[in-house]
Amino acid sequence: MKINRENLIVYVSSRNNYDMLKGEVLKNINLENFELINVDDCSIESEVLKGKKICKENNIQFIENKGRGVQLATQTLIDFINKNRPECKWIICFQHDNYPISKYFFESISKYISSKSLEEFGIIGFNNLDFGSYTLLSYYKYLLGLKPLGMIGILHFSKYYGKGGMWLCPRKQRKTLKNKLWRKPFIVEFPMWASVGININKWNSCVTPTENHHFHLWLPDIAMQFNSSGFPCLILPDLYCFNNQYLKKKYGIAVNSAVSSKEGNDHHFGEYSNFTYWQEKWGWDYNNPRKTIDLKKYKGTLFEKFYYHDINLGPLKNVKL
Repeated sequence: MKINRENLIVYVSSRNNYDMLKGEVLKNINLENFELINVDDCSIESEVLKGKKICKENNIQFIENKGRGVQLATQTLIDFINKNRPECKWIICFQHDNYPISKYFFESISKYISSKSLEEFGIIGFNNLDFGSYTLLSYYKYLLGLKPLGMIGILHFSKYYGKGGMWLCPRKQRKTLKNKLWRKPFIVEFPMWASVGININKWNSCVTPTENHHFHLWLPDIAMQFNSSGFPCLILPDLYCFNNQYLKKKYGIAVNSAVSSKEGNDHHFGEYSNFTYWQEKWGWDYNNPRKTIDLKKYKGTLFEKFYYHDINLGPLKNVKL
């Protein structure tokens, strides 16, 4: 199959971190001749000038966010694509410290798009590895040529066991992930959002962005909107990314964005997760979902199915592409 290099665009949202764009994003992401677009999320003037210079030198489209936060940055990009890149069907979003490590990463996604295998999904997520915080020895197994599981999703409604917590990864759900069904494409409540793909047509049809989630929770809220409309999140376990938070230290940026945001770091991350807005909108506590959800409101939806699903049996649904 001939590769269509116009059916996806790679995207980063930048806020006062253009040294990372130049020093990490442009070095770590092999674009495979696909287009990269940068959306500036209300950086200070000196950073905007720096960003424009870097983008011009590297033939990158520079767009300024029409609002504030990653959701509005994504909407700004999609508005641009709708008008100027009509062949583009998906955007692939990366945080500056996350990058693909699989060979032919974007070409593989492009083939799925061309074959129309992804049309029913709102979001695609990937198999994210790290140095061990969440994925234990998975990265080193990957380097040995194995196909380990890393961070492959986030659980909220599904039953999980012990003290594992919501993260679907080796450190939290080691026994559960021994089930081989997790190694095939599957649907999940939320993907690990440091790198995701977003279906533009589905976004146009059912997503309303908000400025209430500047950085944290921006993608879970989008995933809720997609899931509510019947467009689930699909994980592609054979496509690997690496999440290296420690890269930020070189640029004077806090390694842990959540902690830094709680401490008031608006310069890079913005307001911390607006849990009050989340609960008012979705009707459950983000940090305590199974005990606070009114399941009657979600009767007959994917969320009800996730709620009653036992993850030890594997994913709620595997998908053949």
